[in-house]
Amino acid sequence: MPDKKIKYTAENTGDFIDRIKLYRRLKQFRDAEELINENIDLLDKSLEIKFELANIYSELGEFDKAISVFEELLKKDGIDINIAANELVKLYSRKGEHKKAVEFIDSILKNKNADESFYADKIIQQRFIPDGAGADETYRKIKNIENEKIKKIVQSIDTVEESRRAIAPYRVFFTWGMHYKCNYNCSYCYAPKPHDITFDNNKNNRAAYPSKQQLIDSWNFVYDKYGMCRIRLDGGEPTIYPDFYDIVRDLQKIHKLQINTNLSFDVEKFSCDANPERIKIDASLHCEYAGLEEFVKKLEYLKKHGYKTVVSYVAYPDFINNIPIAKKIIEHDLGIPFIIHPYSGFYDDMQYPAAYTQEQKNIIYNTDYKSITELSWRAERKGNYKTAKEKANNMKLTEEQISEGENKKIAEQKENKKNNEFKLCEMGRMYARIYPNGNVYRCCAYDGNTYLGNLFDKTLKLLETAEKCYDINKCRCWRCMVPGEEPRWLHTWMDDWETEIAENK
Repeated sequence: MPDKKIKYTAENTGDFIDRIKLYRRLKQFRDAEELINENIDLLDKSLEIKFELANIYSELGEFDKAISVFEELLKKDGIDINIAANELVKLYSRKGEHKKAVEFIDSILKNKNADESFYADKIIQQRFIPDGAGADETYRKIKNIENEKIKKIVQSIDTVEESRRAIAPYRVFFTWGMHYKCNYNCSYCYAPKPHDITFDNNKNNRAAYPSKQQLIDSWNFVYDKYGMCRIRLDGGEPTIYPDFYDIVRDLQKIHKLQINTNLSFDVEKFSCDANPERIKIDASLHCEYAGLEEFVKKLEYLKKHGYKTVVSYVAYPDFINNIPIAKKIIEHDLGIPFIIHPYSGFYDDMQYPAAYTQEQKNIIYNTDYKSITELSWRAERKGNYKTAKEKANNMKLTEEQISEGENKKIAEQKENKKNNEFKLCEMGRMYARIYPNGNVYRCCAYDGNTYLGNLFDKTLKLLETAEKCYDINKCRCWRCMVPGEEPRWLHTWMDDWETEIAENK
């Protein structure tokens, strides 16, 4: 045990420092602090003793005291700024003050004697804060610097991003449900609406309307982290979102867009600033509200101006007989793909799609043979849809009923997890669902699947690998990205629009 009764002077400062280091090795930090305080006159005469004191405070978890000493040291001549600054960065990080750490590193890098490896520390700190743009800028700046620490961090970043680009579907996809509002109120629509059950009684689903600039900043943040993505603008009806045309004009510059729309908007106004090389239109024909003639005129205009367009149609029992004529005009005459979506829900107290007659099935299959994939997938998976009777009576689920349904799903997944029954899925790594409040989830199976942060406050962070999914028996998504099953789902994520990605993968 060290003897604290020795009298230390300027002549035996070296022995004093050795004694302090011995206390530190023995983890007797309070004894070391006490010894320094007993010889305070030496503290003011030796930078090395100050350095030891700062490290002692750090070991004791007294970070503010340690920071104060290191900041004082950096103002002194003769101190190695790289060593002191490195310790200070560690302290800011341990306190969670990552933004302050970045600002400090910037100030250090202005010094001609600063080590370039601080750029590596900078990007590490930036990736802890919602500042993707700053991290990306630093990453581009350091890629060609010959420094082992920097090369290691660059390699780790490149490995993650290259692996993401090398795995199907070769680009990150997002579905952004912009809001719940729609100018239609179709009988078969089960999407949440402002007056609907999930909106009134589930606070997690309430829509938010950030400013246009905040939205663009958020999507710039996504671009800096994951490159150009494909974003499906969904709703509700996205084209009635505030400043929609301006948002599309700016968003198309950094990402490719798919717009899921009922085509009720002004296509001529839209095309003034919308680039057809960056935007695909997924138009849906709703016979309750849209006349076929007017709908087709808009399709013709969009096609003439170079927009890739596809039309979808819900095979609601009342409108199945319209399918053949719509198919002929849209797909045969205009050359625009026409896709049938089987109706999921109740009609005359019968559950669809299981209740389709053979004649109705023949119409669907003969019009779009690909629909059988979706139809067969949904037939055995009854979604949590409102019945027609409930809709007619404008009934609403209570908060207790909503919680009961969500808790049941969670309980089923916990049971599967307990039994180690799972599937691996790329959802959450290559795809994410964004809700109108900005919350991001791994997929749309249900809101609580896996939370990935929030788009609007820039906390979004995708998974780094395909991860386990315990929703194995009732997953209603026939497009889920299960590795090894690409022949089933890849074509739904890659079309002629994505050919260049497949060729360059």
